[in-house]
Amino acid sequence: MTVQRIRGYCALCISHCGCISTVEDGVLTKVEPDPNHPTGGNFCIKGKAAPELVNSADRLLTPVKRTRPKGDPDAGWQAISWEEALSFTAHRMKETAKRFGPEAVAFSVTTSSGTAIGDAMPWIYRLINSFGSPNTVGTTHICNWHKDYATAFTFGADSGVPDFQRTGCLVLWGFNPTNCWLAQASAVAEAKKRGMKLVVIDPRQVGLAHKADQWLRVRPGTDGALALGIAGVMIENGWYDRDFISTWSNGPFLIRDDDGRYVVESDLEENGRADRYVAWDGSAGRPVVCGPGSQPDASSRHLSLFGAFELDTLRGRIACRPAFELYASLCRTYSAERTQQITGVPAEQIRVVAEMLHAHRPVSYYAWSGVGQSTNATQTSRAMCLLYALTGDIDAPGGNTYFAKPKLNDVFGRELISPAQQAKTLGMTERPLGPAKDGWITTRELYRAILEEQVQLGQEYEVTIGDSSPLVRRAR
Repeated sequence: MTVQRIRGYCALCISHCGCISTVEDGVLTKVEPDPNHPTGGNFCIKGKAAPELVNSADRLLTPVKRTRPKGDPDAGWQAISWEEALSFTAHRMKETAKRFGPEAVAFSVTTSSGTAIGDAMPWIYRLINSFGSPNTVGTTHICNWHKDYATAFTFGADSGVPDFQRTGCLVLWGFNPTNCWLAQASAVAEAKKRGMKLVVIDPRQVGLAHKADQWLRVRPGTDGALALGIAGVMIENGWYDRDFISTWSNGPFLIRDDDGRYVVESDLEENGRADRYVAWDGSAGRPVVCGPGSQPDASSRHLSLFGAFELDTLRGRIACRPAFELYASLCRTYSAERTQQITGVPAEQIRVVAEMLHAHRPVSYYAWSGVGQSTNATQTSRAMCLLYALTGDIDAPGGNTYFAKPKLNDVFGRELISPAQQAKTLGMTERPLGPAKDGWITTRELYRAILEEQVQLGQEYEVTIGDSSPLVRRAR
């Protein structure tokens, strides 16, 4: 018998845990963790079951073709060769594109988070883009949209990765890595041993919640209110990074009371630009211009984050307030006591966690599908982003970081599909969504949209997005 022990990694989910596969006479018989691999400390049951999946008698080893009409209770599946399957598929794609255009062919791609398709994903999208179809159905709407894309509409990037080795306090929000990401669970456990504080927000006390310094048993669907409640306590007590908010967010930018729009340079000067925003210099007692080519650095500490002001514009006198004042005003309506009524989390625990986020910096966080399975998932994510922005630890050592990536050729082929074809994306006209061109965050309507005053006790709530753009630029 020939026995091979092959080192590699498990591709059955996004964790890519290091493993050793045992192959006996060409048959996979065992997969076990590789302790010498950076992510091989633990191994989940799905990875261990790989031999059963590979060797299953029910596993399809060839393509199959339907031989009876759709609707027939017996499809009459018939095994065919790969050559026949690929030729048939390519012919149908080409014929459809010839008659109706490439946009008439829609592609559907499964999730890379929980399947083995992750390594092939760039090549699949290269096929789609080179074919010329802008219509793709992805299956990450539950676990990834709020975590990655909604976050990008607030931060200008995804949530980043916690710097486990240096963080002082980690918040796991709707995320139990002991069940779905063992490499992260191991990193959290090691960080906990060295003294890191751990906050777990989850209706269930499972996994790392048993080791948490604070476990917040939030009522499902009310996480957004909890984020505002914690933020309100932090703002009330001054437990936030004022320099970060003043320098790296739109917090100081003035918002008009009459229409909720930014006050921009062109409102004040005939030849002013519409992409340069206006803040209030509290030291000088006058408006100052910020934005491309004029972002104040050393002087940003003098920009007002609170208050109400009146300005003389080219079209008359207007009342306005800093964007941060609007956010803080919303947070004030979610006192610890009111937040307890909505979320079920005790008011005193809300205060304790708010102080922890201030006292044990740098802070990092990670959230996933636990907060994604509700009607208000997108705005909940944005409320969490705003809360995290208060710590000032975005892309900072010990916070949520954006590590350098190796220089690899991008094979996705985004350049292979023309803008004219992209414009044919189904639903683009009816449901547009994307960051503003100027790269800054939105107006007061964003804050109102995060959580309306109509939150009902114990119920989920729906909100809508107005014009959306990032809240916090990439900091460092």
